[in-house]
Amino acid sequence: MTDLRCMSYTSKGTSEVLVAGLQNMMFTIDVEKGQVMREISTEDNYTIMRLSHYICAATNTGSVNFIDSNNFVVIKTWKAHAAAINDMDAQNNFLVTCGYSPRQQQAFMLDPLANVFDIRNLAPLPPIPFHAGAAYVRMHPRMSTTGIVASQSGQMQVVDLMNPNTVNLKQAIVSTYLTGLELAPSGEALALADADCSIHLWGSPSKLHFSELSNPTEFADTPTTPPSIDWTSETPLSSIGLPYYREQLLSSWPSHLIFEIGAPPAKVDPDVLSSMTLTEFGGYAANPGKRRRNQVENTRASDNSDIPMMAPKFLSEKARESANNQNNGRRASDVVEALGAVALSGGLKAEVPIMYRNVEIKYSKFGVDDFDFE
Repeated sequence: MTDLRCMSYTSKGTSEVLVAGLQNMMFTIDVEKGQVMREISTEDNYTIMRLSHYICAATNTGSVNFIDSNNFVVIKTWKAHAAAINDMDAQNNFLVTCGYSPRQQQAFMLDPLANVFDIRNLAPLPPIPFHAGAAYVRMHPRMSTTGIVASQSGQMQVVDLMNPNTVNLKQAIVSTYLTGLELAPSGEALALADADCSIHLWGSPSKLHFSELSNPTEFADTPTTPPSIDWTSETPLSSIGLPYYREQLLSSWPSHLIFEIGAPPAKVDPDVLSSMTLTEFGGYAANPGKRRRNQVENTRASDNSDIPMMAPKFLSEKARESANNQNNGRRASDVVEALGAVALSGGLKAEVPIMYRNVEIKYSKFGVDDFDFE
């Protein structure tokens, strides 16, 4: 496979394709298995393929080979254009081609005719005159004898192959030139591509359908609006509600998948601050020389506390401390000591944050009433 240019379905339907190009070898590929099933040698180089009664394959010399879709043998060769084929399309029993022919001073120009071929009888039909230069052609999928021929300047002609004298002219407004023409399988939309990478879509806004048998687009369900809660200081948290679940939640992230990134900046040495000379742009001081060159302080290790979580104190213990300190209120240091230490004994991180873990109740000689549930 060196220079593949075109492909077409075979007699096996959509499960197998025939691919070819500017090379002396064609391949049949099983689409479902993704494997090359057969290699077929050929004398011609192909650029375009269309499937009808036969596989219509356009060569780079302006000819069209009609290949049997079962054994891939060339049944007939038709010289459609003198130089090359720019575009072609096949529908039912008709094949229409647009191509180039040499003109004066060895220049190639688009032919003012779109050639027509009867695939069933393997015989040419009268061509379609198109003075602007036939560059692109598409057959209508529902009307078997109707085709659309377009030039590079945007002029389009809707013509009946059985009556070429009856035409309907249209003009597409393009700033450069057309590079492609495509008709939807439903026949209700026409797309024109130009050199500015723009697509011009033609069709009726009320009847525009692209596929013949289309399904409605599936969208996500609209989320239900949660009920409004009159939030006050007396509103219980149970009024919010939580979803029921039986499996582990995503918020319970395992500790081996938690990674620390970044680090707090290192603190400035007090000797540097004491000897600093202030200027307009900042300050400077002599290096005290307490670190080696390129040595960096591990600020994360010094910032983390290795003190394990302490159990809350009993009410009787707090009462004694309050009496000794002549402080009847609850000390804020107890809360800091209970929630500030986040490391377990041994330096491993907890699977669940400490404030959400189960509290182990320890009993004193005064019983369960002595435990501080707050």
